[in-house]
Amino acid sequence: METTSVVLTPDELSERIRYILEKFNQPALVEDFIDGREFSVSIWGNGAPRVLPPAEMDFSALKDVRDRLCTFDSKFRPGSRDYEQIQVRLPARLKEIEYERLKRTVLAVYRKFGCRDYARVDVRLQDDLFNVLDLNPNPDISPKNSMVQAAELTGYSYGEMVSYLVNLAALRHPIFGGQKNECL
Repeated sequence: METTSVVLTPDELSERIRYILEKFNQPALVEDFIDGREFSVSIWGNGAPRVLPPAEMDFSALKDVRDRLCTFDSKFRPGSRDYEQIQVRLPARLKEIEYERLKRTVLAVYRKFGCRDYARVDVRLQDDLFNVLDLNPNPDISPKNSMVQAAELTGYSYGEMVSYLVNLAALRHPIFGGQKNECL
């Protein structure tokens, strides 16, 4: 996502819509930008899913609100400004009451959309309200990802985490699902 995607004035909005219409030849989607603390929360399990420790994207080094986005650069380009300045705090620093509200929010999303095995929910906290930005039912589980780091905080190595996820899926298999699984 480009930082020009966040606009602050009606003129900037008009210009951005014009750009989208010309560049992509399709309607532009306009949403309110939610400025606030951002969290990525991984969840795994079926039946009684478990919320892993949430990760917080710390945008405090970025003064311009337009820059407070998790961009491709912030995730995958070491040396880029976004990669270097957006810090991931894991576990996120939350008051117990905030954590419980966040947990209820992401579990409700996980269940409402019928997620299975694992997912990640991205939310922003603004005006004491957790706003869901995105549900990713098949998030990145590469070794340096926040889900892997959260699993490690709960005592799972990378191999154990992947094995756990495979076993969750196997339980739904018509043949393997009936077998007792030691990992679960």
